[in-house]
Amino acid sequence: MQQLLAGALDETGYRALLAAQWHLLSEWETDRSAWLASIAASHGWHYTSRATALEHDLANGLPRDLTGNPARVRARPARDTLWGREPQDLSLSANSRRAQGALLQAWGELYVIEGSALGGRVIVKRLRERFPALPHHFYAIGENAAAPWHRFQAMLDRVLAEPAALRRAVEGALRMFARYRKTLQDHASHV
Repeated sequence: MQQLLAGALDETGYRALLAAQWHLLSEWETDRSAWLASIAASHGWHYTSRATALEHDLANGLPRDLTGNPARVRARPARDTLWGREPQDLSLSANSRRAQGALLQAWGELYVIEGSALGGRVIVKRLRERFPALPHHFYAIGENAAAPWHRFQAMLDRVLAEPAALRRAVEGALRMFARYRKTLQDHASHV
């Protein structure tokens, strides 16, 4: 990310960075798809898919493999290898204490993802200057978000009103920050 913002990352590296983020977010969205849909039903707030935005950005001139053929973004995994367990329907399995904890951690993960859209507003301006011919749907999500940040914060305040719930959400946020950091620092994925 530092190379990108410093103008030192070329187009191939930028596309590889997008692909690395696609892997992270597509797994997360797949694992939490039913829960994300339930948020819309219960809170009237709609999640904007980052994986879909990244797919649109990557579809325009995918990086080439060594044979000159477009490199393919791997299909979404059937097993949730990112989180080290089988995918679970968080909205339906929240009856147990463990599932309730996982649900609260998912709110923290979502906080990190939604917050990144705010940073994307700044990043997309630089990207449009650096790579004007490329689409920038992913980093522009914050510009076009259907649910503004303050609505999201109000929803979190309601859901995480109890100190114990907030602690679990912070655990999830820290885990997601760590995953993002690893993804963004993984030299091989975007250089």
